[in-house]
Amino acid sequence: MQIQSDPVVLPSKEVVEMVQAIRMYQQQIARLQTPDWVNDNITRVKDYAQRNFVDF
Repeated sequence: MQIQSDPVVLPSKEVVEMVQAIRMYQQQIARLQTPDWVNDNITRVKDYAQRNFVDF
């Protein structure tokens, strides 16, 4: 079984714009960090429950 499709031709300007948009989103995602208050609350819940949530 082989997938066949016709090639898609895009103007180079559109390709450049797509690459720039992807890079921008990658940079934004890389800057995302978990706020300290979230980590603190997770620690409190784990301490209260006296277990890690990876325990089964």
